[in-house]
Amino acid sequence: MSVEQLIETMRPDVERCIEGNETVARVRAGDVDRELLQRLVIAEFNCQEAELVTYGLLVARHHDGAPLNLFALVVQTLARARLLLAEAARSVDLRPEEFSVATSGRLARAVGSLIAPGMLGKPGGVALYVHSDLAVWCPLYGRIASAARKSGDIPTPLIEYMEWWGNEPSAEFVDKSAETIAYGLEHGESPEDILEAARQLDSIVADYWGFVDGE
Repeated sequence: MSVEQLIETMRPDVERCIEGNETVARVRAGDVDRELLQRLVIAEFNCQEAELVTYGLLVARHHDGAPLNLFALVVQTLARARLLLAEAARSVDLRPEEFSVATSGRLARAVGSLIAPGMLGKPGGVALYVHSDLAVWCPLYGRIASAARKSGDIPTPLIEYMEWWGNEPSAEFVDKSAETIAYGLEHGESPEDILEAARQLDSIVADYWGFVDGE
């Protein structure tokens, strides 16, 4: 399989993901309480903690241009996002300095799954995961933010945090992900292994939103 075929195989049905998301539905309906918003911020904090560890390790493990550039971009992006997330946290009555990483439940399971690729992940599989994740993440957050602007039920710093990610992945992320998938194929990763790594996304996303929705 080519890079394009791998990306197409993992291409999500974005509209189905958005329309099936309970948080989107609740924001649109004006059914938002402080606990929901706090869970959203807590989930973001936990996953960012895990991803900073993971992609930092990947930067340390991979020294060639394509994977190094992608993984460094992820770390830089997460570092900038955390500044906005701190303001978002305070806007929903949370203190960022008191956050701790979840050790049980669905969120802890998502965190554990996010950390594993730092030590075990290969460039192509991780890159396809990143590409597929952002393909849904950006428009989903954009749709929540758009609904929140209309409803007025969500504090502005949290809306601005969601809007910061954009309505679609940046061209830089798309290009660097594709380059790293190609690198993986060129360095012995099989298409099956790349797809298997990327498909971990489904369970992580389910656990993330399950926690946010209070399941």
